[in-house]
Parts: sequence; C-alpha cells; structure tokens
Amino acid sequence: WPMLARDRYEAVVRRSLLECNRAMRRDDKVDDTLSGTTVISASFHDGRLTIANIGDSRAVLGVHFEKESVLAKASGEEEKEEISENAAAIERERAELVSTIEGLDVEDGKLLALPLSQDQTPYRPDERERVKLCGARVMTVDQIEGLEPIHEDWGMRSGEDIDVLGDPPRIWRQEEDFPGTAFTRSIGDTVAEDLGVTAEPEMVSLDISKNCKMLILASDGVFEFLTNQQVVDICSGCSDPLEACRKVVHQAYKQWLHYEIRTDDITIIVMFLECNIDPEGGEYTSTVDL
Repeated sequence: WPMLARDRYEAVVRRSLLECNRAMRRDDKVDDTLSGTTVISASFHDGRLTIANIGDSRAVLGVHFEKESVLAKASGEEEKEEISENAAAIERERAELVSTIEGLDVEDGKLLALPLSQDQTPYRPDERERVKLCGARVMTVDQIEGLEPIHEDWGMRSGEDIDVLGDPPRIWRQEEDFPGTAFTRSIGDTVAEDLGVTAEPEMVSLDISKNCKMLILASDGVFEFLTNQQVVDICSGCSDPLEACRKVVHQAYKQWLHYEIRTDDITIIVMFLECNIDPEGGEYTSTVDL
C-alpha cells in the first residue's frame, strides 16, 4: 500500500470530515438545526501523526523534555547555520524560542505538554473576527442580558487559563438570543453555519520521534478547569492508559463540582507511545498502548 505525502494525506482527512458533515445534513433522521459535535481525530501514517480539529476538544502530546539539550539546539551551540540574507530574522526567532524555553515551568526529565490543537472559540481573536464578518455578534450571556458592559477583553489563553467564571463569549444572531454556541467550528449546527460556524478542520502533522511519549485526546469538559500540563502530569504518573483516564476523569469531575453545580462532557483517550527509528534503514517501529 503506497504511503501518501503529508499534504495529500491531510487533504483526504479534510475531505472525509466535510463529507461527514454533508451526510448528516442529508439524513432526515438527524436534526442538526441547533445541535452538533466537535471533532478531534488522530491518525498515524508513514511515521507521522496527523491531528484534525473541529471545535474545542483538544489533542495534547506529552514530550520528554530536557531543558539543557533543547536550549543548546535552540541557541545554536550544537551546530551553526550558514549566514544568509535572513540571518537577522533567524536570530530573532531563535532568541524568542530560547526565552520561551527558559520560561517553561517544567522540571528536567518530565513530560512537557505540547498542544497539537487550538480551541476554536470566540476567545481566539482570529476566529472571533471571522464569525463577525459572517454576521455574528459575539457576547457572553451576562452581556446579552445587560448585566455586564459590552467588551471583548475576556482574557483567556487556551491551554494556560481556566474559566472559573463559567460565562464564555458565544455566537448569536443579530437581535436574537440564539444559537449561543461557545465554539466557532463544529459538525452540524445548521443555524450557526450561517454565522460562520464551519466544519472546516484545522490540521497539524508532525514526525513521531522517540521523545513522543504520550498522546491525549479529550473533550472540553476535561480542560475546563485543568490545564494541558496538569493533565499530562496526571497521566505521566500512571502505569497504564486506563489508570490515566480514570484519574483525569476523577480530577476533572472533582473540579467541576468545586466551581459549578453541574458537569460538562468529560471524555478522554490516552495513548502511551513508543517509537524507535532504525539508524541504518530509517524505518519506524512503534507501539501504541490504549
């Protein structure tokens, strides 16, 4: 079976998701007028991991982290690049990368949470502006009800902050109090589609290496009150994926009841990864423990 190039493989995944959305629209048994679903998918192909994201579920990779080794590579101590016309830009980017690595609050030898998806919600300025151009108004419920001034300074950073207030910005029709979706992309949600809520996925592909130790796919209810790094920390202390899932679900449920009188969907898949590369043939051997 021939392996597909990165771009072609991503195109196949994209087409399958869009066709799923169209098929649901054609099915008379499915009423997706004001309902839908997010999608987070992971697939392995030719030594690569490809993530497709629609909505606000997440994919997080647990990567073995050795700060000194990474800093050496980022700062160019191990190999010097040839001088080129854009050398100044490269040095600026390198300096920013070094600063970011130095600021990471992760102990040497621990697993670093590497986000492979970005929540598609009105918190994101680019997504917010996109749906507004389609005619949506973006406000929280308190803003709709006149309990809070109109502003767009909600101050959330995906993967780093937790929403303890429980009143996220939502998408509304002009002069109407629906559909009220707290995400900007989904499968389904026909009414919201007219306001820019699309099934178009965002995709990330990367080569799997021996430092990739864990892959986590989870719904937004897991990350409502837990950061990416906290979830990876919980999982890395477990002996198998099932134990990891149970501990994360328990902690997420506990946090929900601490901040709210309800819980949202709490769904998680954890994979422990092992990847080795044949130094002579360059072939991959990998295992996935679910």
